[in-house]
Amino acid sequence: MNPNDAALSPFGVRTNGPTIHDFPEEARAFLRDNGQMRVYQRGETVQRTRVPLTAAAWLQKGRLRTVVYQPDGSEHARGWVMTEELFGLFNILLPDCPALNHLVVDTDEAHVLHFSRDLLLDMMHRFPDARWGVSVALSRRIAQMSDFIDVTGPGLLEDKLRALLVWWSSHYSVPARDGSVELWVTQNDLANGVGASRQRVQMELKAMRDRGELDVAYRKIVLRPRFFEQLQATQG
Repeated sequence: MNPNDAALSPFGVRTNGPTIHDFPEEARAFLRDNGQMRVYQRGETVQRTRVPLTAAAWLQKGRLRTVVYQPDGSEHARGWVMTEELFGLFNILLPDCPALNHLVVDTDEAHVLHFSRDLLLDMMHRFPDARWGVSVALSRRIAQMSDFIDVTGPGLLEDKLRALLVWWSSHYSVPARDGSVELWVTQNDLANGVGASRQRVQMELKAMRDRGELDVAYRKIVLRPRFFEQLQATQG
């Protein structure tokens, strides 16, 4: 797999979000040499919702949980920021654009390299190829936002849950030897992602498990080949 198409986390989990590999090597080295590194611990907040950002960031180690808070106070899990992924580019390039996502460390540690708007513009001035990289990175993030809107729109809970499982499996899954796919997510993550109660999601997961489409383990959902066969039959 081309590194420009996906990042590989310590868990072997892939994401199609914007990564540092969208930038040429000399631009990456420039950020490494001039950015500000900070190490966060599990549960620490890296980015707060609706707070203006003074820097974008490059996640060099760990994983960040992404949560969006709705006007009524409810929260929706949007996914994760994975190792090598970039975040905050929109917010520092657009004036008065606060963060929409709340990012919390989801691993024992997270190593985050912060870089200011001035440093990003300096990088783009020094390395013209990096301008294309920034455009690609922003396009990837827009594509992810479109995916999220599609997944969390109106519809039956079963359909929304299937769509979320498919989307997350294409972004964050770990392939298993028997053709299954492992997702290191909790039932709470799924409930937040589809905007439903944990109890209702449990009922839908039990029905899918009884049909042989998936298994539920501790902090993990295993999608069996039958899940994808059912998906193909529905789409066909």
